[in-house]
Amino acid sequence: MFKSLFRRWAVTASLAIATVFMTGCGERVQVPPSFSGKIMTQNGYQKGMLGASAFRLDACLNYCDKLVLLDKSDKAVSESIDIFMPEDKLVISVSINTALAVNPLKQDALFTSIPPTETPDKEDGNTMTIAWKTIYDTYAKQIITSESREFLSKYSIAYLSSNLEAVTTLLRNHLTQVINARTPFVVRYAGLSNVKYPQIIITSQENTATRREQIQTEEAQLQISKVKLQRELQEAQLTRQIEIEKAQTAAAGNRAEAETITPALLERQRLDNQRAWIEKWNGALPGEVTADTFGRFYQPTK
Repeated sequence: MFKSLFRRWAVTASLAIATVFMTGCGERVQVPPSFSGKIMTQNGYQKGMLGASAFRLDACLNYCDKLVLLDKSDKAVSESIDIFMPEDKLVISVSINTALAVNPLKQDALFTSIPPTETPDKEDGNTMTIAWKTIYDTYAKQIITSESREFLSKYSIAYLSSNLEAVTTLLRNHLTQVINARTPFVVRYAGLSNVKYPQIIITSQENTATRREQIQTEEAQLQISKVKLQRELQEAQLTRQIEIEKAQTAAAGNRAEAETITPALLERQRLDNQRAWIEKWNGALPGEVTADTFGRFYQPTK
């Protein structure tokens, strides 16, 4: 009887162990696109990098292996920083924009240098992740902000505002070189945007623009006044010329008329008047005859 009980206990224990063995291990896991993976065992990471794939972990009893994912995707990051400009003794604000990807040649070192964390969407505990942001905050963020601040502070605000595109290109080249050499990232893009100048600079530029606008307005008004005065002068000169020509014409007419009235003409007119009077005379003699200025005779009225 004792042997029978022992046999039953052994069978039950074997079935329980087999159930635990089959249900607790050999879980299905997946390496998504844009991720790399490694298997973490109780002795550390297995050799070799896993690309996008789906598979089952090895069966286990005391310790179960885990899949550790590394996010190697391209991501864009923008850092807003304040920069003290020594030449102007003023502070400007800018945004440093970068697009980065994890360098494939440096992925292996990241698995050993950054501890993974539980994947939020995985509740089985078999998958852990080294987040992209963790890599960025650990290695790249401080380098990007410090290098950008040091690089841009070499310029004056006036030069930066007048040559923003050229300075952006130089900054891009500088950040690309530094990030590729000193971080586990490779640069896809780097640039400068959202430059905010001190209010005193903005006010000065606005005042300059206002003065320039006022000068242009005054110059335009001066041109209008000049044209108006020239037109009035031309009109006055034309009116005067017309008056002069009228006077000259009238004077010429008077001279011509004066030249036609001669003593002979006056004598002839006097004789013509006398002839006309004689022709009208009825033969009666006046009691008193008087001649007028032109020699015409008439009888005064009593």
